[in-house]
Amino acid sequence: MSRVSRPPDLPSADQSRRELGDECPPLPLPPVPFRPSGLLAELPPPAPGRTGWPWTVETPPTSDPDLPSITIITPAYQHARFLEETIRSVLLQNYPRLEYVVMDGGSEDGSRAIIEQYRPWLSFARSARDRGQGHAINLGFSLAAGAMRGWINSDDFYLPGALAAVGRAARQCPARFFYGDGVTVDEASGQRVYEFAPWVHPRYRQFGGLIFSHSAFWRSEIHEPVWERIRCNVDGELWLRLVPGRRLAYIPMALGAVRLQPEAKTVNPRYRLAWAEDDKEIWAVHGRAPAPRSLLRYEYRFVQRLVRWWRRRNKADRLAPLTACGWPTLPDFPL
Repeated sequence: MSRVSRPPDLPSADQSRRELGDECPPLPLPPVPFRPSGLLAELPPPAPGRTGWPWTVETPPTSDPDLPSITIITPAYQHARFLEETIRSVLLQNYPRLEYVVMDGGSEDGSRAIIEQYRPWLSFARSARDRGQGHAINLGFSLAAGAMRGWINSDDFYLPGALAAVGRAARQCPARFFYGDGVTVDEASGQRVYEFAPWVHPRYRQFGGLIFSHSAFWRSEIHEPVWERIRCNVDGELWLRLVPGRRLAYIPMALGAVRLQPEAKTVNPRYRLAWAEDDKEIWAVHGRAPAPRSLLRYEYRFVQRLVRWWRRRNKADRLAPLTACGWPTLPDFPL
């Protein structure tokens, strides 16, 4: 593998576990309970009016013993409005070999009560002050034993069958990093838009939005801690270290959904300065991103339009898994 620059202050798993102190649980963590009939009937009932995925719909369980184990981390803070949906979207995957860890940064909005409600089905959960999203993710992954890894933010959620699709792909393909399409949900309008994953290539690795964190998974042997100094572009910096020189596999379906809501870092102007500071930190380690009007940028936009056109040809195949969501309307496809 080609040489990849790394920030100087990345914590080891041992360091992160030591930070947990007396809260560090015995390892390995207990898996999420698996039931051949599914978990829907035993989870807390949804509030009135909550229907469809992941409230009254679950992924049909699969008990395939050859599927690899998966660890999912959810970093959370002040997202009580969305946290239950996130948790249920993981548990109702009904994946047979699953570790699920929720790391809440000491929320005071009711998140802790939600976590306690679902604690019997979680491998581990913690609600205490931390140093931000990256720190929470590192604390969670320091406990992980899964052969595959991924994280889902507490205002996003996985889509039906996502983990089974990742497990099957990892069993069949020797790739080290797996990624798929996604869905964007506008909280204000309720509109859902299908988002094709860009074509991931080392030439374009410094371009933002190349890989959706809610649709990305990787093998434990290439895992690295996230850079805790980064406040917003946590995933973008991590991909700069995980992707180069690795064999990638694209899963042609939507694996996760990202929510556009007022407090999301991607849309809230309050985080504009933090994004700019992240850019400076990342460029200092990995080099400056190509200029907006550079030839490489124009090439990137042209190539990704071709890729999106090609992938759009199988629209019906991509929408088929989403019919399981029970949504009133299926996601719109981009032009």
